[in-house]
Amino acid sequence: MLKKIIKWSLSILALILLTVGSYVAYLFLDYHRLEDNLALEVTNQTSQDEFAVGQTYSMMTFNIGYGSYPSDYSFFMDGGDEVRARSKKAVEEALAIDKDLITSANPDLLLFQEVDLDGDRSQHVNQVDYFTQGLTDYSWSFAQNYDSSYLFYPVTDPIGQATSGLLTLSKINFQEATRYQLPIDTDINKFFDLDRAYSVNRYGTNSGADLVVINVHLSAYTKNASIQKAQLAKISQTMESEYAKGNYVIVGGDFNHALDDNARNDLTWMKAFPVDQLPAGFILAAPSNVPTVRNIDQPYNPNTTLTGTIDGFILSDNIIVDTIETLSNDFASSDHHPVLMTIRLQ
Repeated sequence: MLKKIIKWSLSILALILLTVGSYVAYLFLDYHRLEDNLALEVTNQTSQDEFAVGQTYSMMTFNIGYGSYPSDYSFFMDGGDEVRARSKKAVEEALAIDKDLITSANPDLLLFQEVDLDGDRSQHVNQVDYFTQGLTDYSWSFAQNYDSSYLFYPVTDPIGQATSGLLTLSKINFQEATRYQLPIDTDINKFFDLDRAYSVNRYGTNSGADLVVINVHLSAYTKNASIQKAQLAKISQTMESEYAKGNYVIVGGDFNHALDDNARNDLTWMKAFPVDQLPAGFILAAPSNVPTVRNIDQPYNPNTTLTGTIDGFILSDNIIVDTIETLSNDFASSDHHPVLMTIRLQ
């Protein structure tokens, strides 16, 4: 009997090891990154082909959290309880709230982050289609951030597979758009912080210079400070290159750094933004009226939930910022609030 128990125990152990080994092999074999400097398809469908110097334009950046984080949601990677969106209906309700916010603000330029093309975590709602088919007054480009393998984590309720990215919409037609890789962790952490990229979206102006709009979502969970530094350095190279040509440059998105004085070194996504490392000729613009992000370790409570400002813009000094503000809806549809800015090209 003892021999049988040992035999069965060893067989079960061998099966477990084989399963785990096969899954790890699948992760490494399936892992891939899109190539750097990748031309993006643009869909132009407006009647305007250039921005005008001196005219006021509005611009919004919004991390929609793939439509999965209502105000009473808590996320496992931040210490909360939940993993995936609760239902397809819940995702669609969140996206409808987002769309109402956008329609009300009516921005000329709109930068989205964490827009799922498909994903177990977002109940397979195609969010690119949702916004591009619902906001037909805009031309658009989509840059895939990542196409993750199936993540069997947590084991009892896996977050699964996701294809997600950066969606840029504009009431002015694009000249072109390009996706660039960002440096990321190369160890096991690459499976959890996922791939990172930024999109460079180019528009014409009546001054002859280009308006270059960069949509970005920097790494959130990496503990490697050199990766965060390298990501900012690569974006800065693009900024400097375009500025040297006499172009107007705007970088907008989720920087996963504190853009105000409320940095937290214990959180990888809220360390102080290194303003002193911005290239010459650039300024940081962030709202101060209402925080742009909440920690999702617990349902949102205005009295106890940690909040901060990590969403905003970097602009070249040939652009005037007239106003910038957070549009608050108490995190009804995302763990982020949208940021709205008005600008003028000089």
